[in-house]
Amino acid sequence: MDRLGKILPRVLAKQKGSALLEIRARLLFAEIVGPALAGQCEQLLLRGTVLTVVTQNPALAHQLRLDTGQVLERLNGAGLGRRIRELRVRLGRGPVS
Repeated sequence: MDRLGKILPRVLAKQKGSALLEIRARLLFAEIVGPALAGQCEQLLLRGTVLTVVTQNPALAHQLRLDTGQVLERLNGAGLGRRIRELRVRLGRGPVS
């Protein structure tokens, strides 16, 4: 039996709509940075071509800023369905306004 983590990305890749793209971006982000670091992110929000990540961890925020190019390259190379041009990292908690 296939694991849900292997099946779900294929199903979501076939779907259209910004909400599903955001879910796909979240799954890919967690795959790229790993589940432990992704779990420290309060929020991931995809708006247009900008992915905003909110974390309370200053070290993680700093590292994500340093690795922005690599993260974007891997996200865009995974066939997300939309090219992400900018990764914004915000230190804090709660919803992005």
